[in-house]
Amino acid sequence: MEERLIDKDELRGVKKKRTQGEEDAVDVLSSDAAAEEDAQADYTLEFDGEYDEGLVGLTPSQLREELERREHLRAEAHAESEKRLAAGEEKFAAGQFAEAAEAFREALGYEFSEAAEERLFAAVTRNYTDAEPLVQRENAEPFAEAEPANRERVLAVFGDGLRAQRREAEERAQPLRERVTAAQEARRAPFAANRAYYLVRFLISLAALVLFAVGIAVSASYLLRVQNPVPTALTITFSVLTFAAFVCFVLFSRKLLVAVRLCRENERLSSTEEGAALAQLEERLDCLSLVLDGAQREPSPAEAE
Repeated sequence: MEERLIDKDELRGVKKKRTQGEEDAVDVLSSDAAAEEDAQADYTLEFDGEYDEGLVGLTPSQLREELERREHLRAEAHAESEKRLAAGEEKFAAGQFAEAAEAFREALGYEFSEAAEERLFAAVTRNYTDAEPLVQRENAEPFAEAEPANRERVLAVFGDGLRAQRREAEERAQPLRERVTAAQEARRAPFAANRAYYLVRFLISLAALVLFAVGIAVSASYLLRVQNPVPTALTITFSVLTFAAFVCFVLFSRKLLVAVRLCRENERLSSTEEGAALAQLEERLDCLSLVLDGAQREPSPAEAE
């Protein structure tokens, strides 16, 4: 028989039993450890789906309560979604497409389903008869993220017409971009020079205001120290100069704000009539790209710039 050395700690967990005249050692600690492992196995959480950190560390009873709570919330959301869907279908059947679209949006807010999304775009396009509402920003962005099957269903009806609209809008926008950009460049240098002119005067008036205010403080500190009219005269002089510097500071501050605003306005397309027209075209082109190309669209020329 193989000889094994057992220390004192291990010996505490060893139970001896005699079998056929020989002694066998049974490790009680091993049995206890196995029991503990079995007990801990009850607290092991296996994730069949995505990892959910909110469920980590929960006891079985807490886990059951949390899962029941989530299931209850899902059931409530489903019931509310079905209620909105039913209301939307009633509005849709009555020809009230705007109200139906709002009801379908609310239904999707409670619970997403491909069928509800399809009904939303059916209502937005007035039962697939009008693509114009689809090109509005509030509808174009959700449509860009829509399920492929719903996108294909809508584009099968309106795709060719919308692509023609995009080509036409691009042809109209290109010459406008060139004219608006040239006008902006022509105004940019004079506006920048005007801003720099008033910025220099603003800084000079600010420095003079601070300097003269310090002069008042220094000369006034000598009024009670010396019996001489000079500190009094200097205090009066610096007070007048401070007031004049303050007036210049306020004047140049206002002029500088106007100059800065003119520079910013020049960079905005809506600052001129042609620029406003270009801004509208760019917005339409962007929405058309969202509708036709989806979320993974190429940036428009204006965005690229």
